[in-house]
Amino acid sequence: MQKLKIAIHFLKLKLHNIGSVLVKTSAGYAVASFGLIQVANIVTDNLSTETILGITSEAFMQILFIGVLVFFPIVLIISYLTKRKSINTETLKNFDETNSKIDDYRPKIGLIPFENLNNDSDGDFLVDGIVEDLITELSMVKEISVATRKTCFGFKGKDYTSQSFKDEWGFDFIVSGSIRSSKDRLRISVELSDMNDDRVVWSNKYDRENTDIFEIQDEIVTKIIRCIVGEIEITSLKRAHRKPTENMNSYEYTLRGRALNQKFEKEANAEAIEMLDKAIEADKTNPLPHSWKACTLGQAMTLGFREKNEKNMEEFLGSLSKANELNDNDWNTNRILGEANLTLQNFQQSKIYATKAYNANPNNPMVLSIYGDALIRNGDIEAGIKVFEKMYELEPIPLADSNSDRPLKKLFLAHYLNNNYEKCDEIFQSIEDHDFQDWFIYMHIKTKQNIEYVKEAWYEMGYEKFNNLNWKDEISLFHLSDKELKTSLEKFAETH
Repeated sequence: MQKLKIAIHFLKLKLHNIGSVLVKTSAGYAVASFGLIQVANIVTDNLSTETILGITSEAFMQILFIGVLVFFPIVLIISYLTKRKSINTETLKNFDETNSKIDDYRPKIGLIPFENLNNDSDGDFLVDGIVEDLITELSMVKEISVATRKTCFGFKGKDYTSQSFKDEWGFDFIVSGSIRSSKDRLRISVELSDMNDDRVVWSNKYDRENTDIFEIQDEIVTKIIRCIVGEIEITSLKRAHRKPTENMNSYEYTLRGRALNQKFEKEANAEAIEMLDKAIEADKTNPLPHSWKACTLGQAMTLGFREKNEKNMEEFLGSLSKANELNDNDWNTNRILGEANLTLQNFQQSKIYATKAYNANPNNPMVLSIYGDALIRNGDIEAGIKVFEKMYELEPIPLADSNSDRPLKKLFLAHYLNNNYEKCDEIFQSIEDHDFQDWFIYMHIKTKQNIEYVKEAWYEMGYEKFNNLNWKDEISLFHLSDKELKTSLEKFAETH
């Protein structure tokens, strides 16, 4: 069947290219024929065809019309024969490009939040936590594309079997299920559905001790992947070297802390740290609560829930160091280390950690964010743009945000560093709330293009908003690795 599809695709491309050549030839022939007939009319009006050719002017015009019709298919055949080589070359080129896109296509998977059969709202954190772990595990497989946590948890209450859902999201596969927990046991039902032909590809029920949760997750993810992309070596699922804990109390406290972290609220942030401390106390060798505690402390200082003082920084770095010591392959730890080193302007080190995070979890928007940042700061701008585009495609509106400004601003900076000012102009218009960085860079772009902007609304609003800032200090927060560019922007700031 696949070979037949490829053959039909190739035939369509070739016929399209042949048709294109014949249409162009026909148009040219029609114009030339019309011109010839017009010239012939003028000639017969001024010269006697009977004297020259021995036929009347009417007969001459009839012969001319017949000749135009007779020669038309001959001209088409000649045109095809002379351009056959270029047609074949163009067909093969288009075929290779299309096949490359087909080869690059990765099946799209969405996970529907599992149903909590206990009807216990307090147990939702466990059900949601297990689903989030499945999302993370699937995200670690490069051969597929997985909807983000924010997208998946937005599916609660939606009819994923409806045509409108299929049209809106375009998933190839959907994973759904339910979980019931009782004492020390978990009962998990899971189902993989093919959205293209509305059939269940695979389903299973697990009735195990709750300490088997990681093995269950591995089995589910491995079966899903093999149903979709076949028998491949899924190195990311070799959990032997990274199984976080045997202690279910530590795991459950970690899930609670992680869920609270993702609320991005002051009280929830403080409670998250309490839960993560309990997880650490239950199992000091579990790297995950250390990792998520570092993430939560970083969030607290970034959002102003805690002061960015020496004490809090020491606690943040301590948690980060411990997480890395316990598991130096943890994607979340390496992500945070990448961001920390970017802030400290250790650009090469940032790339090392960001690359490790990306290799471990290539479908996570937070990982893609720091990976793209590290790439563009180390001169791999084109690669960074592709990473940011993938991040934007996976999650146009990041977790806890209400618009697409964050990914758009990253793309704006990347295209600026790539000197693509036309693209910068397009992105700038799409940003809803401009910060100093994109406003100042846009001003620099317009100056380089010799375009007057001081009376533009965007400039006036930005100047009023940012005039009292120390522009040189703000430029240092761009974390530019190009010292020449940084100096140029600082000089530009001094004159404006």
